[in-house]
Amino acid sequence: MNPAYTKLIIGLVVLLGILAGFGLYLGMPLLTGAEATLATQPIDPFDPLRGQYIIIRYEIGTLEKENVSIGNILYVSLKDDAEGIARLTKVSTEKPKSGLFIKGTVERVSGNQATLQYGIEQYFFERGAQFSTQNVQVKVKIDSSGQARIKELVRDGKPIEMSYRNISYKS
Repeated sequence: MNPAYTKLIIGLVVLLGILAGFGLYLGMPLLTGAEATLATQPIDPFDPLRGQYIIIRYEIGTLEKENVSIGNILYVSLKDDAEGIARLTKVSTEKPKSGLFIKGTVERVSGNQATLQYGIEQYFFERGAQFSTQNVQVKVKIDSSGQARIKELVRDGKPIEMSYRNISYKS
């Protein structure tokens, strides 16, 4: 076999391996994670370049925590309440040894309040889809390192039903 083809094949295998590893890394919380339902305060924007999506602010998105700086990693321990909503029980800079927790990065600090990003603040949906953003919760899967991925949007424990309006290429 020609050495140039061998190098090309090795390069393609390495590239595909990197892409597969990245996809597996992003999908691991959905495959192996624990499920939690988070309380939200969504906003419904539309961006012509990015499509239709909601920006989701979480109840656990703004926390009272002193001595933190932008970029710090915080671990938020969660426990389900009587309604099945995962609520904050403790905030720590150290990764918990057990229990359900989510990992967040401090995005903003104002006094003793820190705003955290969890990587699950946007949810994209099909163009033309419509649904009420009132009383929406988000079911997430959280892996053992605290990384979270959105599983579905729910209301009162049931998946949100979206209605679709007819759209044309001109709309």
